Amino acid sequence: MKVFEKYFDDFIGYLIILNVIHQILISGYSLSDNLLTLSENFILFSFGIFVFEVIFRIFKERKFSTLLLIDIIVIFNYLFISVFDLRIFRIFRAYSIFSQLRVLLPTNTLLKTIWKQRLSILGTQIVVFSLLLIFSVVIHFLEKDLQPEAFGNILDSMWYGIATLTTVGYGDVTPVSDLGKLISSFAMFLGIAMFALPAAILASAYYEDIQKRNFLVSLEAITEINLFSNLPIGAITKINSKLEPLVLPAKQVIFKKGDIADALYIIEFGSVQVEIETPVVLGSGDYFGETGLISQAERNATISVLEEAKLLKLSKESLDELLEEYPALFEDLKRSAADRTG
Repeated sequence: MKVFEKYFDDFIGYLIILNVIHQILISGYSLSDNLLTLSENFILFSFGIFVFEVIFRIFKERKFSTLLLIDIIVIFNYLFISVFDLRIFRIFRAYSIFSQLRVLLPTNTLLKTIWKQRLSILGTQIVVFSLLLIFSVVIHFLEKDLQPEAFGNILDSMWYGIATLTTVGYGDVTPVSDLGKLISSFAMFLGIAMFALPAAILASAYYEDIQKRNFLVSLEAITEINLFSNLPIGAITKINSKLEPLVLPAKQVIFKKGDIADALYIIEFGSVQVEIETPVVLGSGDYFGETGLISQAERNATISVLEEAKLLKLSKESLDELLEEYPALFEDLKRSAADRTG
């Protein structure tokens, strides 16, 4: 089932990308009858798949996420309204599907950073909007008699205020009074500082998040893991080349009870929960998944992410290769598996 979900998600992701490309290519063009028929059939086929996928996700996730709500709106618009082509908004679903690809890591990290810092950004924008109102009112009183067509009311003055505070300066409206020019100059300098503030908040938070998701695993980090601490440097180097880093969000299921044991996982940061009768929480430096590999059995418990975690995944094939070369590692794993199963 897991394999089917992975390939199905990848198929949906590529289909979304094709739909975005299709939407761009056909915009503003008159198609021949044959191409128009082909285009309509492609859209009909795509939305048939999209409807099935959304229903499948509703039954699987049993909750309404932001992405799911966007997808429902896009599909509802196509089926019942069809005023605008909203397929472009499904690109966020494609980002979610391919979130583990290294090439998309910065993009997904930036989107998550914006969401996490939304209150801080909103706070700075409230200050900016307050300054905009004050500046617009002042410039309105100074210029309304000199240029009633441009500054006759506060709403018209706000257009000039936005262009000034953002330092865009279209030049279609300019003050003529000396005091108006002076205040506008002050507003330009203030605007630079005010719009730099949310940029600084985002840049700082983004850098912190991107460092957490750094996919380079150092040899020093591996030697700090108890499981590998007594191995020779040659083994550490080999392990380093075989580890696959994964960054997973909170509440994501890593594997379920009854799944085939296919890998060992090591926690670099964050925490996971072993869902047994008395739940067990594992944190940084802990590892799990070795019991099924050693005993050649199915997973005996479901494990999910408690708080965002970076895991180092070692596949069964890579682990078998290491166990042949370093029997001491096998003994440690066997002892650990025996302790956990009692």
